[in-house]
Amino acid sequence: MSIRLIAFSRLLILGGLAMWLSIAVINNVTDSGTNRLLLSHTLSMDLVMAEELLGAGLLWRAWSAQWAPVVLYVVAAVQLTCAILLWWAALSYAKAFWVQKACVLLRARNRAVLALSLFVFLWLFFICGGLWFGYWLKQGPVQMVHFSLIVIGLCALNYVQTQAVEQGRAL
Repeated sequence: MSIRLIAFSRLLILGGLAMWLSIAVINNVTDSGTNRLLLSHTLSMDLVMAEELLGAGLLWRAWSAQWAPVVLYVVAAVQLTCAILLWWAALSYAKAFWVQKACVLLRARNRAVLALSLFVFLWLFFICGGLWFGYWLKQGPVQMVHFSLIVIGLCALNYVQTQAVEQGRAL
């Protein structure tokens, strides 16, 4: 398989994830009310408090909902950093596509591994934070989005780490 084909396929994956995460950042800034509401439900655990027994032993973990805007902007900053790294990796693959050198492809791969590792960490943080605050009890669809993004990130990370061409072997 040629360097050009590998670089192009990885460019599409990294570019797609970068675009998706960039839109998420824009949404967090321009429609912060939606995510503030979701975060305030998660942090305050008010949806869990509505139940008599379900999650009653977890309620000591609740935070004030007034932390939601702070958490949202910290998350948006991490998402923005991750999106920038994803774009950097995607542009590195574009360069590898044009230059067609294994060393350029290797640099792009290293950047992609960094970006995708942060991407996976971000969603692992959400899953762990959600587990801590019991969001899985009442906000299952939100948890499934985070879980899906972990799986997508791990699959992309696995794909970009294929090194056969970078080491001079044909696939």
